[in-house]
Amino acid sequence: MCGLARIALMCALALLLACGTARAESVFTVAHVPVDAEAASAAEARELAIAAGQRAALDTLLRRLTVAGTDLPPPPDNILATMVAGFAIDRELVSTTRYRASLTVDFDPTEVRRLLRVSGVAYAETVSKPVLVVAVQRDPGGILLWEDGNRWRRAWEERPPHGGLVPILLPLGDVIDLATVDAARALASDVEALTALAALYGTSEVAVAVAGLSGSAAVDKPAAPAAPDAENTDDDAAAGRALTLSLRRIAADESQAIQKTLIGREGESERALLKRGSDRVVTLLEDDWKAANLIRYDEQQVLRARVPIASLGEWVSIQQRLAALGMVASVEIDSLSRREGSLTLRYHGTEDQLRLALGQDDLDLAPEEDGWWLRPRAASPEPEAPDTPAPGGEE
Repeated sequence: MCGLARIALMCALALLLACGTARAESVFTVAHVPVDAEAASAAEARELAIAAGQRAALDTLLRRLTVAGTDLPPPPDNILATMVAGFAIDRELVSTTRYRASLTVDFDPTEVRRLLRVSGVAYAETVSKPVLVVAVQRDPGGILLWEDGNRWRRAWEERPPHGGLVPILLPLGDVIDLATVDAARALASDVEALTALAALYGTSEVAVAVAGLSGSAAVDKPAAPAAPDAENTDDDAAAGRALTLSLRRIAADESQAIQKTLIGREGESERALLKRGSDRVVTLLEDDWKAANLIRYDEQQVLRARVPIASLGEWVSIQQRLAALGMVASVEIDSLSRREGSLTLRYHGTEDQLRLALGQDDLDLAPEEDGWWLRPRAASPEPEAPDTPAPGGEE
């Protein structure tokens, strides 16, 4: 049964990732925006609600593309109208004077980019490969990972679908996962075990998020954290419960750690504090990714690359993936033969950012003696599942 569940999950993940590649501009879609308005009539309330919902959706989109704390440009209503490519309405509730619904808004990428450029706001739109979050909880008696008592992991499982630039995956916690990584190896950031776990879910990146909560059945209250890591405002300080977070993101070529402390707010439940902690971790992952991929349009770069051609379908796919990158201004075909093509890329940002953006779409751009070469990344072999004892058998 566990094997069948994993096969079903991997099929779903493959379909999800394929859809994400096919629709590269889905980052400009904001879903599930609640709208609620009252007016003299239902029709007027509907119009007010949709207008407010579109503006709220734009605010969500701009925050999605920019680093936290960025001053966002408020567009006039007539400009906002040109930025909306379309919208869909779900779960309508209508009375004689009130209108409630859920809105999904598609924005025109060109208009959104224009607004940000004119306003001088640096932004990122390259979507990261999915990050597998391994949630470890520290308790006085030890550490919890796959156990039912891991309330920190449960907080992650209760999160709604995430629509940012860093897609989040959560492991199933089945017998294959248990055999691949245990709590001790996760806490020690065992790169070999964690990358093997990530490979089971079709990605190469994993983030180990460790949480300890004072004032409950969790770790002893830590010493007062040094500012600026402490998030402690007048409203937070009353309860005095500290959630200590340690985040280590492990990729194939790097490992970096961040530590933060959140102070429980007056009247805030443990569940709410853990949710706020998971929100904070996602923000850290997103801001770190955005900072490395901010696009600035003050200069345009030019790069010429040769592309080996294995098939017509692969050649077309490479062109489609290049055209879908927001930082790529244009793609020109300089020459073409049965085995090789030559392209000129005009792009914004830096060379490293271009290579990173291409890498997220499984394209390798590398310098060689005769110039730049652009190649599809070779597919990694699927990892073998570790042996597990048969039910009732000896360990």
